[in-house]
Amino acid sequence: MSLSENAILDFLKQHKAARREEIRRGTDPTAGEATVWRHLKVLLLARKIEVEGRGPATRYRLAGAASVRVHLATPWNQRPVVFYKKSFLDAYIPNKTFYLSEMERQALHEAGTPNLPPMAAGTYAKRILERLLVDLSWASSRMEGNTYNILDTERLIRFGEEAQGKERKEAVMILNHKDAIQYLVENITEISVARRDIFNLHALLSNGLLTNPAMAGRLRGMGVAITHSSYKPVDDKFKIEEEFEVLIHKASEIQNSFEQSFFLLLHIPYLQPFDDVNKRTGRVAANMSLLKADLAPISFVAMNDRDYIDGLLGAYELNNVALLRDAYITAYQASAENYKTLRAEVENPEKAALVYRDFVKDAVGRCVLEWKACDPAPLRQLAQDAGIPENDQQGVVSYILAEFAGLHEGNCIRYRLKPEDIEKLSALKTPG
Repeated sequence: MSLSENAILDFLKQHKAARREEIRRGTDPTAGEATVWRHLKVLLLARKIEVEGRGPATRYRLAGAASVRVHLATPWNQRPVVFYKKSFLDAYIPNKTFYLSEMERQALHEAGTPNLPPMAAGTYAKRILERLLVDLSWASSRMEGNTYNILDTERLIRFGEEAQGKERKEAVMILNHKDAIQYLVENITEISVARRDIFNLHALLSNGLLTNPAMAGRLRGMGVAITHSSYKPVDDKFKIEEEFEVLIHKASEIQNSFEQSFFLLLHIPYLQPFDDVNKRTGRVAANMSLLKADLAPISFVAMNDRDYIDGLLGAYELNNVALLRDAYITAYQASAENYKTLRAEVENPEKAALVYRDFVKDAVGRCVLEWKACDPAPLRQLAQDAGIPENDQQGVVSYILAEFAGLHEGNCIRYRLKPEDIEKLSALKTPG
C-alpha cells in the first residue's frame, strides 16, 4: 500500500485510533516521517481526522462524518445500545458553543440573503409562501416515505386533488405540512421559539395521524423506539418535560439564525418529546429563525435523505453532529438559490383588476383619448357616477393612476389603445 490521504483514512477505518508510527507501518513502511506528517496535516485541516492525547500518547482517529459512516457500517442490531445523554444538551451554551463554525455561518448568510430591497418584517416570508408550501410540504413528507411527487403535491395543495392510488394518510401528511407552514408564515412576526409555538407546529403536523389524537401538541408520557437504531430516548415523562424546557430555553437564547435553525433540527428529534412526528416538527421549526430574519428558508428539496437520516443516527448514537451539519449546509445552499429572487407576478392582484375590470379599461381609455391626462378628481367623480361603493373608490382611482403612469407602446393593447394613441401624450404623469 502506498502512502496517501485515502490510505490513511482506510487504515483508521480499521483501527479506532493509531499513533503516527503505527499509521506509517500500516500504510507504507518505506515512507519517511515527514511524509506521513504532511498527509496527516492535510487530513487534520480538512477535519477528516482528529487528535487525541499529547506527546508520545498522541493518536489519530477519524473525525466528523467519516467516523459516523464507519460506525453505521455495523448493522444497527449489532451496535451497542445507547441511551439519551443529558450531558449532550447540557454541554451546549448558547452563543458560546457553536455547531456551525463562524465561516460556515457567514457562508450560509451570504447564500441566504435575498436580492431584494428593504421591506417590512414578514413581507418576504409571505411573498415566498406559495412556493414554500409546495417545496417544504413535498420534501419533508418525502423524507417520511411519502410517495407523492412534487406535481401531485402541488395539485393537492392548490386544488385539493388527491393523487390516484395513494394512501389517504399521505395526503393528510402533506396538507398538515401546508397548515403548519401557513401558521408559521402568517404569524412570523409574533412567533418565537416558545413552548406554545412548538406545540402548535406539532399539533398541526400530526393532525389526524396519531392513534391518540389527544397527544397532538402534547409531550409524550411513555417510551418510543427509533427504527433501525440502537438509540433509546428518555422514557420518563418528568425527565422529558424537564429536558424539553431546557431545549426550548437554550434554543430561544441563540442569536444566530442558522445556529438556532440547526439546533432545533438536531435536538427536537434527539429528545423525541412527542409520540411521533418529531423530525417533521424539527424540520418546520428549523425555518422559524430564518424567516423571521428575512433569510431564505431551508425547503429540504435538495437534502440528501440518506445523509440526513445517517446524520441523525450519528447524533443519536455518538452525539456526533458532523454528518448532519454537512447535509444541512449543502441542502441550505442549494435551497436558498430558489428563494433569492421573488417572482415578478403579484400574489394577490388588486380588487380593481378583477371586480372593476371593465370600469378601469374605460377610465384609462378616457384619460388617454379624451382628457389627455389622468387627474384624480374627475376619476373620483367617474367612479361615483358608475356606482362604485365609496369604500372602494380610492383603491380604484389609485389603481387607474398607476396603470396610466405605466402605459407604453408594448402594453397599451390592454386598454384597447394603439401606440399612436399614447404617442400624442408628452408625459404620462399624474398631476401633483
